[in-house]
Amino acid sequence: MQVAVAADHVFDGTILRHDCAVVVEGSRIRAVMHRSEVPAAIPCRQLPQNAWLTPGFIDTQVNGGGDVLFNDDPTPRGIAAIAAAHRRFGTTALLPTLLSDTPAKMRAARDAAEAIAVADPSVIGLHFEGPFLSPDKAGVHDRGMLRRPGPDDVELLAPLRNGVTLITLAPEQGARGHLLRSWRLRECGFRSAIPWRLTRKPAPRSQKG
Repeated sequence: MQVAVAADHVFDGTILRHDCAVVVEGSRIRAVMHRSEVPAAIPCRQLPQNAWLTPGFIDTQVNGGGDVLFNDDPTPRGIAAIAAAHRRFGTTALLPTLLSDTPAKMRAARDAAEAIAVADPSVIGLHFEGPFLSPDKAGVHDRGMLRRPGPDDVELLAPLRNGVTLITLAPEQGARGHLLRSWRLRECGFRSAIPWRLTRKPAPRSQKG
């Protein structure tokens, strides 16, 4: 069934339109048109005067929300509460984010994200913020949780069946553990946003007198 939402101002991601409506069917946008062109057979909801209708925000680092911290409640219920809290402020897609924690907690977070992503399209994956971080720059992370990656982490960090897995790490930690260069991880679909090799500062050139 198609429904329409009309507003005085509609930003479609590229241009700003006025007195337009967005026609939605299920989870997909089917059309953007002037509100006067919406067929009579399509129910149309009119937003308040001077309201703006825009694409939702995508937040790739969400540690908590609604008085729930993901590390404290790595369950589908916890993720649902976090997503609902952020949705009120325009975030329509997010990655629940786990700070550096135990392998068991990481597994629980992964299972929770897999489970809820089937029913809640706003959960588009999972973000592991650590534990492969530099102990010298731990920030708010518990240094006792920081570690180097090992072979058992390959499947844990692979992309979800129903979303993506984002990993924040210190490059030198990944290189030392040889995890990021593992053919098994690349076979699982991992793509890196950083170089495989550590960047070294070039030695200064000698100056000739």
